[in-house]
Amino acid sequence: MRSVAILVLVAIQCACGAARPAPPSREGRVPVAPGVSLHYRIIGSGADTIIVLHGGPGLQSHYLTTALDPLADGRALIYYDQRGRGQSDAVGDSTALTAAHDVEDLDSLRRSFGLTRVTLLGHHWGAVLAALYAKRFPEHVKRLLLVSPSFPHASYLFWAETLLKQDRATTAYLAALSAGADTADPHAFCTKFWGFLFSPTPVVKPELVHDYSPGMCDAPPAALRRSWQVNRLVAGSLHGLNLQDTLRAVRVPVLVIEGLADTASAAAAHAWTEWAPDAHELVLPGPGLFPWRGAEYRFQHAAEAFLEGK
Repeated sequence: MRSVAILVLVAIQCACGAARPAPPSREGRVPVAPGVSLHYRIIGSGADTIIVLHGGPGLQSHYLTTALDPLADGRALIYYDQRGRGQSDAVGDSTALTAAHDVEDLDSLRRSFGLTRVTLLGHHWGAVLAALYAKRFPEHVKRLLLVSPSFPHASYLFWAETLLKQDRATTAYLAALSAGADTADPHAFCTKFWGFLFSPTPVVKPELVHDYSPGMCDAPPAALRRSWQVNRLVAGSLHGLNLQDTLRAVRVPVLVIEGLADTASAAAAHAWTEWAPDAHELVLPGPGLFPWRGAEYRFQHAAEAFLEGK
C-alpha cells in the first residue's frame, strides 16, 4: 500500500510540475459602426481563431470565460460584448438593436482583426447569431460549435411557454419588476433574476443562480439596466422566428452540445442537428443551459476534438 501511495504522490507532483502557464490575454475596444465600439477580450494565440458569441441576447460575455478559457490552448479565443451590452457602447437608437446589426457587427469585428475564416462558438442566443452569420457570410466561417442553442423556430417558444409554472421564483421576479428594482438597484436585481433573460425557459435553480450571478452581472449599472430592453428588442427583431432555411444553408461542420433539458429545449437542440446538413449532437449530463457543469472534462474533450477537425 505504501508503494502505491508513493507512486500516486509522485504522479501528482509530476502533474503539478508539468502544469502549463496561463495563456496570454488582452482586452480593448474595436469600432464596428459610427459611434459604436465593442469591448473584447482575447485569450491564447495560435493559427486557429474562435469568436465566442454570448447568450441572452441581453447578457454579456464574461459568464462564459471559466468554461471556455481552457480551449485557448494553441488557439486564440475572442470574447466580445455585443452592441449595447456589457462593457460595449450603449446604443440609444432602439431600431439599431436588431439581429441584423449583430451580424454586421460580427463581420466588422472579424475584419478588424484581419481574419479570413473563423470558427464561431455560440451559447444560447449566440448560436442563432452564428447561424445567421454563417448564411450571410459563408466564405468566412470554418465551423460552428453551438452550446445549448436557443430555439430555432417559433413553435418551440410556444411549446416552452406551455411548460412554464408560476413558481416562487417567478412570483418574486414579477414583484421585483413591478417595484422597479431593475432600475433602482440593477446589480442586486441581476444577481437574483438574471435567469429570466433566458425566458421562456428561465434559470431558477438556486445553486445555478448563485454560482453564475458574478459572471452574468459583471457589467456597469447602466448596462444592467439596459439588458432587459436589449433582450426584448434584439429577440423581437426576428419576427416569426424560423431558422430552418438558414440552417439548411449552413455548409460547414456543426457540433451541438446540449445538457439535460426540458422536452421543448431538448427537441429544439435536436432540430439544429436535423436541419444543418453536416451537424452532430452531443448530450452531456449537465443542466440544460450549462452542459459543461459537472462534465468539464467531457465537454472540453469533445470541443477540442471538434475544433481540431476530428
